[in-house]
Amino acid sequence: MIFKSKWYLAVTLSSLWIFPSSPIQAQISGYDVTFPSAYSLGLSSQGVVSSNSLSSIYGNTAFLTNQTKHILDLSTNVSYANPNFSPFYLSGAGYFSFSESFGFGVRGKPVYLRSFPTDERFSNYTFQAFANWKLNPYITFAIHLGPGVSGRIGGFSSYSWNVSASMAIQYDNFRFGIILESPGTYRYDEYLGSERLKEKLPERALVGIGYKWNDWIDIQLEGSRKFYEFTSVSLNQSNQYIPYPVRTMYSGNLSLALGKIETFQILTGVGREIRMEKSLRGFYTASMGVAGSLFPSLFGEGYLYAVSVQRAGLSVRERDGAETRFALQLQLQF
Repeated sequence: MIFKSKWYLAVTLSSLWIFPSSPIQAQISGYDVTFPSAYSLGLSSQGVVSSNSLSSIYGNTAFLTNQTKHILDLSTNVSYANPNFSPFYLSGAGYFSFSESFGFGVRGKPVYLRSFPTDERFSNYTFQAFANWKLNPYITFAIHLGPGVSGRIGGFSSYSWNVSASMAIQYDNFRFGIILESPGTYRYDEYLGSERLKEKLPERALVGIGYKWNDWIDIQLEGSRKFYEFTSVSLNQSNQYIPYPVRTMYSGNLSLALGKIETFQILTGVGREIRMEKSLRGFYTASMGVAGSLFPSLFGEGYLYAVSVQRAGLSVRERDGAETRFALQLQLQF
């Protein structure tokens, strides 16, 4: 997932006019927030308020507390641009429903990725154990903790702890969700072969509200804030920062699911993303997908799937950062 090139895209290092006395020996590529499941990609969603296990197992796992079955899940996604395909990125998870008010599981998923920068790819994965519990019939909580690792030119970083917590509230047809996440700080001892790089990835706060109109229509709205002002890059023990405007750190999406997951669903969503580059850059996404039960007459109940496609960077040329993303997900409930 890492490859070399002659020049390196500047993102988190400040430019020479900001630090005229600090010569830059290397520059760091940017990254995007990921959609770790095909169901979430079809909604252009981060899964903060989705009660469907295809999305919540990689997002707000507090919604899994009402899940009475155990889960095994595998999702993969790939991007196309320029005209090349990115590597296949995998997500996997397992969940054990211990009782009506408690469950636990494990998951591995990408948190930040950059498949098509000008010169350098970036990947950040986390591998977490999580537990969720029900406070009362309406409120549930979850906590997630595990190591993460990043990849850049020269190999992979040291590991860092990724910690996140979430809350879900369900009352009648309304849902409300919150996720707070700290991805950690990562160190490369041989970045570009000889540089020492240390970077702190931005924390995230996500909030969402959902409403189930009837058995066939589900609507959700999400918003997020990335704390890019807390990010930093230390190259050869020299700390450098960029003063990003706060207004550029907000993003969100509007999603719609039509149908029943037990049979067939149509997924669609539009959203706005923020790309971590030299200047924080916002662009729009639109996605569609389908999900449902996988041949229940042949395999029986408990086999679910999702297939989605998303265009990231509407009205933006691929050489300027647009890409098309594809994802496939399979889930077994037993």
